[in-house]
Amino acid sequence: MNIHEKILEIRTTRDKKAFVDYFVSQPKEFEALMEVIFNLEEYPYKEYASWILMHIMKSKGVDLRAYYPRLIDLLFVCENQSVLRSVVSTINEMQVTDYRESELVDLLISFVQDYDNKVALQVYSIYVLIQFIQKHPELKDEIAEIIALHRSGKTAAYKVAERNFTKAAAKI
Repeated sequence: MNIHEKILEIRTTRDKKAFVDYFVSQPKEFEALMEVIFNLEEYPYKEYASWILMHIMKSKGVDLRAYYPRLIDLLFVCENQSVLRSVVSTINEMQVTDYRESELVDLLISFVQDYDNKVALQVYSIYVLIQFIQKHPELKDEIAEIIALHRSGKTAAYKVAERNFTKAAAKI
């Protein structure tokens, strides 16, 4: 079965555990999955590949640190909300590095500020920003203000992320 068929199977069955286990145990297939994401292949491939990547990362089954720079670079060229959400969620499970750090902070803030973005992308961006304020406490007040300014009309998930940001900032 080629990677595209496997991704269509993900789309059909959505059996997260089975697909996470499959890609964790098949390094060549995992690499093919990553290439689908990095190449931003047409719908539904990049969307479902990035969705399963998010679950692979949460399972801790694959060490993705080597992919960190490419995942960051992808955020700057991708406009697909589903892919952005999944990649930011994946990065949230990693330890942020200095790679494109300043640009990434600005990008994550822009994700929060853009009312057209889906709330999940904004929420995951807030969680990654928590990592950055731990490295750069001088950013916490500015980011907290931006998050607060954009809370109107948001879901409970956004408000929980804001509360978690505030708690993390208070400990710094």
